Amino acid sequence: MFEIELKFQIPQEKQDALIKAFQRKNDRSLHLQAKYYDTPSFILSEHSISLRQRLENDQWVQTLKLPTEQKLKRAEFEHVLATDETELDLEVYLKNKQIDKSIQTLLEQNKSLLEIQFQTDIERRLSVFHFQNSQIEVSYDQGQIFTQDDRLTLHELEFELKQGTVQDLISFILPRVKRYGLWLDVRSKAQQGFQLAQSIQDNPVEFQTSLQLDAKDTAEIVLKKMFNNCLNHLLPNSTAIASGNFNSKHVHQARVAIRRLRSAIKTFSGWSLHIDPTWQTQLTELFRQLGSTRDLDVIREELLPQLEAVGAPKFKLPESETTDKQKLTKLFRSFNFNYLILSLIQFIEQDSTEKTKTSAHKLALKKISKLHQKIQLDAQNYLNLDIEARHKTRKNLKRLRYSLEFVSSLCDKKAVKKYLKSIKPAQESLGLYNDFIVAEEILTKLVKTEPQVWFALGWIAAEKQHVLQQSQQDLLDFAQISTLQ
Repeated sequence: MFEIELKFQIPQEKQDALIKAFQRKNDRSLHLQAKYYDTPSFILSEHSISLRQRLENDQWVQTLKLPTEQKLKRAEFEHVLATDETELDLEVYLKNKQIDKSIQTLLEQNKSLLEIQFQTDIERRLSVFHFQNSQIEVSYDQGQIFTQDDRLTLHELEFELKQGTVQDLISFILPRVKRYGLWLDVRSKAQQGFQLAQSIQDNPVEFQTSLQLDAKDTAEIVLKKMFNNCLNHLLPNSTAIASGNFNSKHVHQARVAIRRLRSAIKTFSGWSLHIDPTWQTQLTELFRQLGSTRDLDVIREELLPQLEAVGAPKFKLPESETTDKQKLTKLFRSFNFNYLILSLIQFIEQDSTEKTKTSAHKLALKKISKLHQKIQLDAQNYLNLDIEARHKTRKNLKRLRYSLEFVSSLCDKKAVKKYLKSIKPAQESLGLYNDFIVAEEILTKLVKTEPQVWFALGWIAAEKQHVLQQSQQDLLDFAQISTLQ
């Protein structure tokens, strides 16, 4: 029912070598022609559902794919049709008790509106490898996705776990990723096809989603669910950047996802003996490389309009790395990034055996309480702290918020809502203060070549002092709030 597969894009210069490397005596070749169905308003795509009929050599197979809590896992329901091409048959899904009733209702309500939205024509070379104690199917797909008006060429490599462990799957994949420069792509053919059918150029920006935990989960399982939630946030954005089809919003959300992942590790890493200490180092470096890009984007998109409104002379900013797309694309195609992600997936998927007598809920509140107390101490003396210490206070405030959001489903909803509301003013004012500090540092370097920047620096200096006072007050207000019980 569930398929576990990892799909990678192949650099053009490595395609021939890769084909030769995966040729085996037991290779199979399949000519796959598929039709993907949806309503004119693309309601299935909106719910991350794909419905296709695929001709596999001379046999038609109908498949319904549904989303799961993990981007890399899909619930798959196959139904063999007649040899000749047939109409859609939804009854098999409407009667299947494994399919959620809300999905069945959606299919029932829209079955008369379903029509072909795009098609695929793929030549697949398929090999099966026995590695360690697992069976892994490797598929090399070449072909195209097409509509009446447009088409998209495909060269993809998929590794599917047919039997065994995800640990074996990733151990098998890693040397190939390094040798052939493969990079992880979480877009399905269905997603790419629906974008093509709707003439959508940009990949969708992925935002964080709430995490639903089970009170019976052990601390280690909760930690793995946190990691999974962060990867669900990060990977669609990292894929967009790696594909070269992205904007500043993808970069910003990738940074937020990385910051959330770093927060989970820093706050809760003691919940598992299997945390690799290099993950935090790698994530910090990745975040740093994205930082300068975001800093310039903030100045360009948020600060410059304010300066123009007060009549500031115009000046030229250096190009951000969002403009230099190749640099960011290379970063997310790199072996280091893909190795990090595959290592995290391996950790998430390995069996959890660690148990604690104390519930994850109580352990989490203890961590959150300690962070709360640190911020209370900083609030009393905030104006006397140096810039670096103020920055640390801001980071702790963000970590406090993310840590609580991770476990909020285990807590009283009203209490969480009230607590998060009390954090918001301080987080916003401290964030604005940090933006002014960063902008001041960047613009000061431009003075020699752009003397008109002096006006902007004077305005920033005045605004910065006002925001600093507001930050102190917002922190003091937050310090009066009791920590969660």
